Amino acid sequence: MQIGVISPQDWGWPSYPGTSDVPIDGVGASPAELERRVRAGTYEWLLAQFDEQAGAFHGFYSAPERRLEPPQTVNLIAPWQLLAAYDRYHDGALLATARRAADWFYRHFVVSHPMSVVMGGVREGAASDELWTKFAAEYVILCVGLHRRTGEEAYLRRAHESAGFLLQAARHGCAPKYNTRTSAWQELGWQSFGRAVEACLELERATVEPLWRERALRWGELGLGLQAGDGGFYLIDGEYFNTDLAADELRALTFLYERTGGQDFLGAAQRFAAWLLARQRPDGAWPLTIDRDDNVVVATVGPGDVPNIAIALLRLFAVTGEPRYRQAALAASRYSLSVQATPGSTHPYLDDPHVRWGFWSWDPYYDYTLSADQSTHHVRGMIFLLDSQSPMLTPWPT
Repeated sequence: MQIGVISPQDWGWPSYPGTSDVPIDGVGASPAELERRVRAGTYEWLLAQFDEQAGAFHGFYSAPERRLEPPQTVNLIAPWQLLAAYDRYHDGALLATARRAADWFYRHFVVSHPMSVVMGGVREGAASDELWTKFAAEYVILCVGLHRRTGEEAYLRRAHESAGFLLQAARHGCAPKYNTRTSAWQELGWQSFGRAVEACLELERATVEPLWRERALRWGELGLGLQAGDGGFYLIDGEYFNTDLAADELRALTFLYERTGGQDFLGAAQRFAAWLLARQRPDGAWPLTIDRDDNVVVATVGPGDVPNIAIALLRLFAVTGEPRYRQAALAASRYSLSVQATPGSTHPYLDDPHVRWGFWSWDPYYDYTLSADQSTHHVRGMIFLLDSQSPMLTPWPT
């Protein structure tokens, strides 16, 4: 399989048509139902969040206030859903919208001045002094994804710019962020080695330059050192596990094993997967935050994280053939389906077109918001699940 993050076609999987009405065991929804949800979640919900005048996605939608937040950082990963849907439906309008959102994000959040030693860094907020490593890595992934689909060299150039920020972060102990006001790299923060690994491996594939694999290895070796004795990763300030980071860490370790054959990466991936499976709730989700003493700090679920972890578990299953990883992915997918505001369900505000077919940001309901960066993981998760049903993947472990 190829290395990739955005869609099953990045992995070299064929697109499997969702026509069967037979429910998928462990999920409860059929391929036809998944196909309907993917289309509606993209064409009816996601595109309705796009501000044509600004050329970007609104930050979120508040159902109680019927208010669309102005565009912000959501445009970093919301285009991933459009790219995955483009791979499936070959609709050029989806690709064009993804480009507009990515271009808007570049203008507003990426350091592009050539005098900056942190060129390619990505701001945590429009007026923020902090540039985050994890956001720079995600922008690399987005730009490589756009270059792969458009062939436009401008996106590969931008990917190299933000990858340059990752190189500077690596020079400073793989720092998670940089403060432009103090001109200092910071040790504490969201240590997202997984996203950096994925970004470097995406660039290796795009450029066929082996040095990017060496750079991915450096970040991967950092990850091996960060893994706790219980198999978990407590990457927020060195103290807390958070589901936002989990999928990328698991995918990165799996990818590095595939690219290098290093058993230490496979062992770390399987220990982390075991840690995740031991803490997966009966409904298929994970609590948002857990501390090093195994206390649940925040029991609320960040729903978009759950299907993203399912994608990572599907990759590990494809590599190892361990059925428990697939079963956990199916349970996580089943949970993902439960938080989509489908017509006829018991979700609130279903009379609102900005709610129908969207995904709630929090479970249990907190502020009754829906956001495109949550949607991208849910819909991509459905697409990965759909394409995993393809008979062309045989022999597929069972």
